Amino acid sequence: SLLNGSNGLLKYNSRLHGPLPFIVQKSNIDSIEVSQDTSIYPARGLALSLAIPGMGQWYAGAKAKALFFFGLEVAGWISWRSFSSAGENIERKYEQFADEHWDLYQWWLRTPWLTSSYGDVVCKGTHHLNLFIPGQTTTISSDSLCGEWIEGVEVVKDHEFYENVGKYDQFVAGWSDLFNLEGENGWWDKEKSVGDSVEIIVMTDLKRNYINQRARANDAFRIGTFTVTAIMFNHLISAFDAFIETRRRQISPV
Repeated sequence: SLLNGSNGLLKYNSRLHGPLPFIVQKSNIDSIEVSQDTSIYPARGLALSLAIPGMGQWYAGAKAKALFFFGLEVAGWISWRSFSSAGENIERKYEQFADEHWDLYQWWLRTPWLTSSYGDVVCKGTHHLNLFIPGQTTTISSDSLCGEWIEGVEVVKDHEFYENVGKYDQFVAGWSDLFNLEGENGWWDKEKSVGDSVEIIVMTDLKRNYINQRARANDAFRIGTFTVTAIMFNHLISAFDAFIETRRRQISPV
């Protein structure tokens, strides 16, 4: 009678005993809330976005932010490529322009005509062009031409050449429009403010055109450099945001 509970001693009565500790009721299960999600890690989100902006946000579940940062990354690289290509195209054009309109022999021949009027227009100076003679392995300085002409000598078309022929008055005589078709002077003076003084620059139409082309190329390259800097900041900002976003969702999952 004790085993079958007929005497009432083993019969369960919730009013007397209350809920047993090992019994979990369905209503209690439904009300349980997880206080922390340990399946995502802030450091991982930071590392992912540091590598590819937006990837950490995607990992954290913030997909709208992920698309935003990744979109900035794509736009940045497209802009960089666009400005770099524009700079390279202009660079090729101004190099071809100099090849066509600046001549080493004319520079050597006509420089002495300007020296008496312009102290900076001299053969020998602090700036020079690299020259070579076909068949020889070594280069020589343009100062080597401050005397007799060297037969067969050619100029090295390197970065220094393309910079110097537009930047320094020393090489202005090499531009083919130093004299116009009537034999009259094709150059003029241009004043440039340098601190507390004014510098006189000898210009020709071709030299001015060349300088403007190089300026446009440099502007394009400069914007491209700024774009790369913006891309780097996008990586850093995205990484920091991914860390914050992942940590927030870890503590209070959405």
